[in-house]
Amino acid sequence: MRTFILPLAALLAPLAACTVNGPREPAPEPSSPAGPSAPSSTASTAAPVTPAPHASATVTAATTQAPATTARTSTTAPGEEALFGTWSSAACGPRKYERLLSFARDGSFAAEDRVSPCPPKVACIWSGIVHRKGAFKRSDRTLLLSVSEASQGPGAHPFPTTLTIDPSTGALAETGEGGAPCPYEPAAK
Repeated sequence: MRTFILPLAALLAPLAACTVNGPREPAPEPSSPAGPSAPSSTASTAAPVTPAPHASATVTAATTQAPATTARTSTTAPGEEALFGTWSSAACGPRKYERLLSFARDGSFAAEDRVSPCPPKVACIWSGIVHRKGAFKRSDRTLLLSVSEASQGPGAHPFPTTLTIDPSTGALAETGEGGAPCPYEPAAK
């Protein structure tokens, strides 16, 4: 009979280390960091573990909470955040259709010249929309656009290589016929 008790005691000792008898203290509430110069504090609590009858050591468990940190991963310039998203310019000058520009955080853009969109539930040879993709770069009050891909279609006007940025509002505009601005507004979502 002893041969069965000894292996059973060897199995119960490690199991006892996983069992906690008694109440546990709740984990401390996370606190927001006060600033980079404030010392961080970590909370640590220990709860004794009652071992099985044949266990030879008492095990304590500790819990530690790491301080919450917030890291800014964006590398955008101040005021550039408003640029990201989709902008719309209605017909302007000889351009008699809407132009949409979408700017992404990675420096890419996509454009749609909605020359004559195909009506819903109608089969069209051409969609009526000229698509362009490329990259943009901001230089003070100017947005430089370089097209890398473009579809073709009749009636599309030349695509601008630069847009101006209004310093007080952040609004975009392309230079239209005779130097008149063609303003863009944030597109409705």
